[in-house]
Amino acid sequence: MRATALILCGGRATRMGGVDKPLQPFLGRPLVAHVIERLAPQTGGRVLISANRHLSDYRRLGFPVLPDALPGFPGPLAGILAGLSALSALSALADESGGHDADDAWLLAASGDSPWLPIDLLERLAAGLAPGQTAAMALGREGPGEPLRSQPLASLIHVSHREALAAALQSGERRVEGWLRTLPLARVSFDRPEDDRAFANINDRSELERLERLR
Repeated sequence: MRATALILCGGRATRMGGVDKPLQPFLGRPLVAHVIERLAPQTGGRVLISANRHLSDYRRLGFPVLPDALPGFPGPLAGILAGLSALSALSALADESGGHDADDAWLLAASGDSPWLPIDLLERLAAGLAPGQTAAMALGREGPGEPLRSQPLASLIHVSHREALAAALQSGERRVEGWLRTLPLARVSFDRPEDDRAFANINDRSELERLERLR
């Protein structure tokens, strides 16, 4: 399956004092650079970045940057909508040129502050899709010994859901998992030994320091 990665970096990070989390240094590089390193090979280098601040810093990473179309930092669902809209526009251009591949209509969404995402995230989410399912969400651990939890910011979503997402946002939906559950959704467990910290993310400075100690 061909897909385009969307790295979600558009939040306000209120629990970290408003700093731009994905740009914070982690093991010598911005967190988002670790995410790109893991996702870009899975999507053949097709990467989009959802961001609303420090746009020039994100553009220097070498990929298209998509601000939210909706005002007021409405959350990651707005970033996913921006990604689906960009992917839909690219698909339309490919259709016009005769180069469209029906398998190239998927968005792999991931958080910009998860530096240890699985290097086979796309492959395993795609393998978990049953016939008729057009979205998949990871179930994974945020640290060794922790239970499997829903990871809505590690999801595979077909571009055909763009209009449904726009309508959901218009009606006030802001929960990524709440919206995903309205779709024909696969829930894919990431429970191998090597997945024990795959979905660790950063919510405050103490977690940033803890993750650096786990390397």
